[in-house]
Amino acid sequence: MGVINKLGNKLDHRAVGLIFGVVLPIIGFIVFWQWKHGERTINEVFSFMASSSSNRNSLLIFPIIPNLLLFYFTNFQWRWDRFTTGLVAVTIVLTVIVALLILL
Repeated sequence: MGVINKLGNKLDHRAVGLIFGVVLPIIGFIVFWQWKHGERTINEVFSFMASSSSNRNSLLIFPIIPNLLLFYFTNFQWRWDRFTTGLVAVTIVLTVIVALLILL
């Protein structure tokens, strides 16, 4: 049994997918904030995002990308179906929130 199969036996649960679906965008936001806006504090970044909808796009969309990459592997490569359903549920909720924030 390979390493991925052993890992899949441990991680293929909806709750784990939900946790990864929430944690990865937070990590993605922090990485993108430090990469693009590292000189600003978190409050300055939120003020920057609030100032214009065009300022929100990259700061809100980029953190979702890790979920999409993880979805590709867990759904198409490794077939972790329960993990994927948790990940997709969180991603759909986050996508709706991001779409509403961009439109406002």
